[in-house]
Parts: sequence; C-alpha cells; structure tokens
Amino acid sequence: MKLQQLRFFVSVCHSGLNVTAAAKQLYTSQPGVSRQVRLLEDELGFSLFVRQGKSLVALTHAGKEVLHRAERVLKEVENIKAFSHELTNQNNGHLNIATTHTQARYVLPPVLKQLHEIYPSIKVNLLQGTSQQNLKSLHEGEVDFVISSGNTQAASDLVKLDLFKWQRKIVVPKGHTLAKKTTISLQELAEHPLIVYVGNDKESSSLVQAFNAESLNYKIVFTARDSDVIKTYVRSGLGVGIIASMAVDEKVDDDLHALDTVGILPLSATWLAFNPSLFLRGFMHEFIQLFAPHVKREQVQSAIDNKLLLSDPQKVSRPIDSAWHS
Repeated sequence: MKLQQLRFFVSVCHSGLNVTAAAKQLYTSQPGVSRQVRLLEDELGFSLFVRQGKSLVALTHAGKEVLHRAERVLKEVENIKAFSHELTNQNNGHLNIATTHTQARYVLPPVLKQLHEIYPSIKVNLLQGTSQQNLKSLHEGEVDFVISSGNTQAASDLVKLDLFKWQRKIVVPKGHTLAKKTTISLQELAEHPLIVYVGNDKESSSLVQAFNAESLNYKIVFTARDSDVIKTYVRSGLGVGIIASMAVDEKVDDDLHALDTVGILPLSATWLAFNPSLFLRGFMHEFIQLFAPHVKREQVQSAIDNKLLLSDPQKVSRPIDSAWHS
C-alpha cells in the first residue's frame, strides 16, 4: 500500500466522488487516479465505492471506515513534515484561523499584530463565518484553529479550550425609549423587535431558551453574522440589537446606548478548537499565549492528551479557567 493511493482515494472522496475533479486537484490524469484507487481496492480485497457503471455513487461501509483511517494517516504524514520543518525552519509558516466577525474585528487585531512582531515571516490567513461554517472548515482541513462561541456539540471530536466568558449587550439609538434606562428586564426586552446574530434565533440558542424559560413571547426581525451590520440596522430603527460586549466601541458607537444583560441572559463563552492530531508549531503556541495569556502551554498539552486518551492518571490535571473578556 502506498501513500499516493491513500491520497488519491481521499481526494476522490473530498471531491464529491468526482474522479475528474480529484485528478485536477492532484495535477494528474483521471485514468491515473482510477487506476490507483483500483490497485488500493485490489490490495484491500474489497470495494471502497458503490458503482453504477463507471460512476462512483457512494462509499461502501468499509470505504467510510478506510476514509476515516486514511485521513488520519495523511494527517500524521503532514505532522511529521511539520515537525521536520519546525526543527529546520522555526520562523516560517502559515497560521490558518476561522473565526467570527466579532473576534476578527474587535479581539484579534492586537493579538495578530504582536504575533507578527515576534514572527514577521508567518503568514496568517483569517476566514470569517458562523460557528458551524468555521467548524466545517476545520473538519475539512482548511484551517488550523477555530475561535468561536456558542453551541459546541459539533466540536466533540476536537480539542476545545474554553478561554473566555462574556456578556451580551443590548444596544439602541440614543433617542430610543430604552435609552433612558440603566437596567432592563427580560420581559421589557421581549416587548421590542430584536436584531441578533445568525443562529441566535434557533431553539437551541441560549437567547431563545432564556425567553422560553420565562414563557415570554418575543420577535426576532433580523439576523446577521456581523456586529457592525447589527448596529447599522439598530441605527436605522429596525429594532433592538443584542451583540457581544466586546463589539461595543465607545468611540465609534457614541450614538448608541448600551445596556447590560447581567441577570437576564446567560453568559456566553469564547473557545478555541483544533484537531487533536494537529502538530502545534512554536508560533501556534505563541498565538494561543498571546490570545489567552492566562492559559499555560502545559494546560494546552494536557487538553490534547485528554482528547487522545494519553493522560497520565498520576499526573495532576491543570484545567483551564475561563477569563473575562473585557
């Protein structure tokens, strides 16, 4: 069995079972890809794909298992290469991060500036999306880290570091009736049309659950991924905005009035996730340290070991305590 055969097989699977598309990605010929896949099946002694004529229509049950294992093998090959690169060229590389607009706009700029000062040759690629989109990018190998908030069920197979806790802010124009208030009840909030983040209108969101727990009727009239877009529509008079506390900029948003949600809405959390098979290079550890100074390198390694079931039962575990986002 050759690594090339595994690469060709995985590429076909990631190309929607389209051999021609896989061949283009691999810079080789379609017959060459088909031949290598057939050789792999011959060596294994079973079919990896369900076929209709010359077309591949699905993975067999065995094919799904082989795909899972092949992806792990190829990832480990990448890690070996990364380890070699780390030893021979520690100051170069790429850091691929998928995150939300709020983190990209309001939290990460000073962190990435510091990282660039320490590692000027590192290229950072920043991908923005919803938590679900970002986790999909991570599972597909497009990024190294995801920094996000909200439901983490889809991250159960990843190393997940709970780093920060923060509250939401309610924002309204200075002329709004709520602008005269310093505190607000959940019932008062429910009386106004709401503008929230994409996903916060789902039954599974803590925002909706808070309203439902009090049997309150509420109306969400607009959702957006972008805190700045939410504030724009708040300014237009469409409704009352609910955004992350760090997305309220006193200088830029001096025309808005912000209300705390302590006591009426649950706290939110910021977490960083990555694949447990990822080889963390020096600049990756440095990024985590700059982003979350309260987290120690040995705590990160402990989280990796726990996910890989490599923990030493005699070793004292050092869990991470979430800090407050200012």
